[in-house]
Amino acid sequence: MKLSFTIFFAFILSGLSMAQAGNDRLTEVKKLSAKEGDGWVKGAGIGLDFTQLALINPRFGSGENKIGFGGLGNLFANYKRDKIYWNNAASMQFAVQQIGISSNPFLKNLDRFVFGSKIGYKFNDKWAAALDANLETQLTPTYQGNILKPTKGESIVANFFAPATIKVSPGIDYLATPHLTFFFSPASLKLIYINDQKIADLGIFGTKANDNGIGFKKSDLQLGANLKGIYTNKLFNDKLMVNSVLDLYSNYLRNPQNIDVNWHNDFSWNIYKGLALNLLVDVLYDDDILVQVDRNKNKIYEPGEEGKRPTIIQALLIKYNLVF
Repeated sequence: MKLSFTIFFAFILSGLSMAQAGNDRLTEVKKLSAKEGDGWVKGAGIGLDFTQLALINPRFGSGENKIGFGGLGNLFANYKRDKIYWNNAASMQFAVQQIGISSNPFLKNLDRFVFGSKIGYKFNDKWAAALDANLETQLTPTYQGNILKPTKGESIVANFFAPATIKVSPGIDYLATPHLTFFFSPASLKLIYINDQKIADLGIFGTKANDNGIGFKKSDLQLGANLKGIYTNKLFNDKLMVNSVLDLYSNYLRNPQNIDVNWHNDFSWNIYKGLALNLLVDVLYDDDILVQVDRNKNKIYEPGEEGKRPTIIQALLIKYNLVF
């Protein structure tokens, strides 16, 4: 027996065009916000993912049992008053799976928490001064082998705020067209912080070695330039919604030619009255952070195979959207 389904309910009340919002009803949201006028506009969304496969007396080579579950969620609260605007959004993504017998450990597929806040003052319809802040970390501990809980003494490799990436960027917002905006900060502060010394001493999250040569520091503060482009549009008679956010960062203090990339893409095809097929693709690269690399091509991420590579996250799901 095999049962696999994905349900995503998105309750959208704002026109915030952030990567985590997953907003594929931009026109309706803008109309709703205009009706609300000044003040707070708030919204929330939640998604659930469950997959199950059971094999009884399986044939040789037919596969193994599998169970997996996860969730996606977002919260946002936006404020506007005359020329002042303040947009806030948080996104949580979590998924695990177990393959084989029930005694096998659960493997983590995805664990990500992102919070963003931007406050700005409009000079006119095209330009605004703004302060943009972002936080990214994970929610639960991860142990060697990407397992959720240790079974054979596996050491911890990541946890909540271990690491955490915090970025604060004062800059300028430019509304190029109704569908395309740019934000630029020439003096953006970026902090990589690790609240667990054991995790910091792994030396994989971008902090420098201690001056005495023993272990690694728990934080790394950077100064650089931040450029963010946001494109949101509807095509094919409003059937296809495109939301793309490209966030680029250059560290003045170390290898400024190596650009950190956070690129979120959300393609949503409206099937029928709010039911949509969504393709989500994220491309992440941080020049200071090592990722798991399958160097020997055995499809297993083993200790010592770390390296600098882009991380690609892809998800295909059926989504139901409700605007009210």
